[in-house]
Amino acid sequence: MLNQLKSLANRLPVLRFLTRGPYLFMVQQANKPKWRRLAREAEIRLELGSGAVTGEGGWTTVDMVGADIRHDLRRGIPLADNSVEAIYSSHLLEHIPYPQLIPFLEECHRVLKPGGTFSVCVPNAGKYIKAYVTGESAMNDLDLHEPGLTETGSRIDQVNYIAYMGGIHAYMFDEENLVKTLAKGGFQKAQLRPFDPALDRAERDYESIYAVATK
Repeated sequence: MLNQLKSLANRLPVLRFLTRGPYLFMVQQANKPKWRRLAREAEIRLELGSGAVTGEGGWTTVDMVGADIRHDLRRGIPLADNSVEAIYSSHLLEHIPYPQLIPFLEECHRVLKPGGTFSVCVPNAGKYIKAYVTGESAMNDLDLHEPGLTETGSRIDQVNYIAYMGGIHAYMFDEENLVKTLAKGGFQKAQLRPFDPALDRAERDYESIYAVATK
């Protein structure tokens, strides 16, 4: 149960990404001074969809609850063109429908400086599909998001798990389309990267793929 709660906590940022209502307007207004202060920094590093954590090592976290800056990312990133050194996101992109995902990536590209990097981590849906074909299991019983489970005893259960995640997943990735999706967002140079212990969570490595795109 503890691991399931941890898994749910990891996914709360994207649940908040989909939240609607007057609360969002109040959050936007209250955090405008923080964006103005951040814009004056010599070096800006953003972690988008961070969850309820504060940034370390020069990173500024952005999410709806508990982050350094509470902000609805559907409203863009209120920083100037070519002003951000680096952006990082972990297990966020798969929760954004494709028609909104490309504009989101374009917005990240816009604010990055020339040579700036967008480093991402997403679940590898290809691993689950391969497991379906081979009859194996891609599931890690220690880190299952319980609302996402389908338990019919069929091999396709794990495909449904990664595809829908109880209704909060909107887009699936494998190694090939992660790179190509970043390119659709305007990044001319995008490539897979290895796990980075300075950025990525070790407990998610078993199901994750990583890429870095450079402006």
